[in-house]
Amino acid sequence: MNYPSKVHDVLRHEDIDAPIFLGAGEDAYAFAFCEHEAIRIFPAATPGFVAELVALYRHLEGYTFSFQYPRIYDIRAHQGTPYTIEAKLPGRPMADVCSQVSAATRQRILQNYLNALSELAAIELVDRDFGGLIPSTVWSTAESWQGFLRGQLDISLRHIGSRLAEALPDFRHTISRLEALIDGPLSWERKSLVHGDAYPGNILIDANGQIATILDFGRHTLLGDPRIDIAIAIELTEMAAGFTPEDTAYLCGLIDQDPIAANACRAFTAIMLAAEYRGDERIVQKCLGSLRETVGRF
Repeated sequence: MNYPSKVHDVLRHEDIDAPIFLGAGEDAYAFAFCEHEAIRIFPAATPGFVAELVALYRHLEGYTFSFQYPRIYDIRAHQGTPYTIEAKLPGRPMADVCSQVSAATRQRILQNYLNALSELAAIELVDRDFGGLIPSTVWSTAESWQGFLRGQLDISLRHIGSRLAEALPDFRHTISRLEALIDGPLSWERKSLVHGDAYPGNILIDANGQIATILDFGRHTLLGDPRIDIAIAIELTEMAAGFTPEDTAYLCGLIDQDPIAANACRAFTAIMLAAEYRGDERIVQKCLGSLRETVGRF
């Protein structure tokens, strides 16, 4: 695998001559460091970004979860490239596990997946604005959740609104309806922790089908309505190998207690993701499909 030159520089600096690759997120590359530790290198991040990430993980230490999350032992830098020494975390990638099990077992894992996300939702950070938690160019911020939704919707529409309008004849009506619901079913008061990128690639499973680890908090992490995490799970789970449209339908069925709010949140999230991943045609098409499914249902 080819890595950025800054990654190679850090590996050489730490005398890692035969790196064992563990995985990569949008911000970092992870390698084995020793038997129980990993090194995570952030070739394009600033030290401030990593410091904010460390602060989040240290805040999480005040809570008890059924799963593990990254635990950072040391923050280092080499020629301006920040990197961390962390605990190695248990589990196998969720998509790898689910590609080898029955539909019934997969559904049990998906239920455990949503249960783990609900544990994160119990965390509240009252001293920060709604929206993007760690400085990034992904999510905006606002003093209220309604303000975040309005601002983020405007940003998303600037990026991909014309494309969505061409594909969906009722798109403008959909936007008007979403705007009308922002102060109603889409309103939210708590600054709940929302992972923002908790798709199967960032979830590790243990041998019993329980969630072992949630990885890759970062620039997509935000404060606000935890229904966003569930909507992201619905949109992106099917993008991973091993999952089917039936799995998506099962996830949808788990959150239909308030159908208007659930469908409106799903449509809003589909627009945000289509804008964020507008260079990935598979994700854009999946989001378009979700918009077609939800139009008229909120």
